[in-house]
Amino acid sequence: MNLAPVEELTEELVEVDTAKILFASFEKNDPTISALDNSGLSYEQIQLDGGKNNPNPVFNFMTLKPAIDHATAEGFSLIIATDAKNERITIAVKKDEKSGFVILNSHQLAAILLNIWKDSGKYEDMACLKSIHTSDLVENIAIKSGLKLQSEIIEPGELRKTMAEVQKMYENSPICAFNIDQQVCHSALDFFQIVLEITQKETDLKASNLTFFDYMMEIYKEFGFYKEKTITVDLNTDAQRSHLLSIMDNLRKNPKSLEATFPLNSVTDYKKGVKFNILTDKVNSFAGSTENILKIESANNLSVTFAPSKTKMVYYISIKGGFISKEKYVMRNKEMDAEILRVIQMFNRGL
Repeated sequence: MNLAPVEELTEELVEVDTAKILFASFEKNDPTISALDNSGLSYEQIQLDGGKNNPNPVFNFMTLKPAIDHATAEGFSLIIATDAKNERITIAVKKDEKSGFVILNSHQLAAILLNIWKDSGKYEDMACLKSIHTSDLVENIAIKSGLKLQSEIIEPGELRKTMAEVQKMYENSPICAFNIDQQVCHSALDFFQIVLEITQKETDLKASNLTFFDYMMEIYKEFGFYKEKTITVDLNTDAQRSHLLSIMDNLRKNPKSLEATFPLNSVTDYKKGVKFNILTDKVNSFAGSTENILKIESANNLSVTFAPSKTKMVYYISIKGGFISKEKYVMRNKEMDAEILRVIQMFNRGL
């Protein structure tokens, strides 16, 4: 009997397109990087300038440019900038394989992390703590997801201290916390564990041929596209200062005074610890502050927070737009910048 030849089975090796992650930090021996060595993660590190003589260096385009240039040249898909000492994180992402890197701001990263944590199922009954200056998008995600929400005046570097106070209110709940200075905390996670969760999400997205930019666009699709901007006006004269402060005082005394030009839903006075709902005439009290800060929320999905000092008036603006596509992201950003500028010009003119 002639037996047919046995076919030799060979296993075809398939190259897996894994995520290439570049970690950037101001310290060569950043403790977060040391922790990553024990995680088995494949990564590369680059040290940034600016941290040597600065106890609180800032992540911006200038400080991250060397990392962006290196990541672009070497084909990295994600840049994670970490400042473990101050618990601050920034990420730079690519829209797609062919595009350059986009640095996400603190508002966008807060929305991404909150969405990751609420969807993970690991943090039951989670509470969210945010600075009042952090995007209304974070507030919207928390409220629509049924999370406890605490919005506070949080000074730079004071997030963990504030989180400890809020933990007393929610003793049995894990708390995630975000400040506008890029500081991020989670009561159930060490700082390096937060970084590892970002890397894990990048790996999962990469396996589906997606990017963090795609993930952010999905968040916008579900909860609305928000644009945030901080504008600072120098107060060069006493008359200018009095003029802008009088606008705030008028809003406190007569919240409906803008009805014809800028219809409002609510006015929140953090100094007095009250929020006045203009639509229902209800007044809700909360723990007050010594800070002279006022937030107004309009009927057309725009909020403005006034935060004056002796020499400056700082406006924190958040505006919600409609659905936005990935292709029109840049154009819509510019349009919303123009809308925000018109609002600030209106307030500076005294309405």
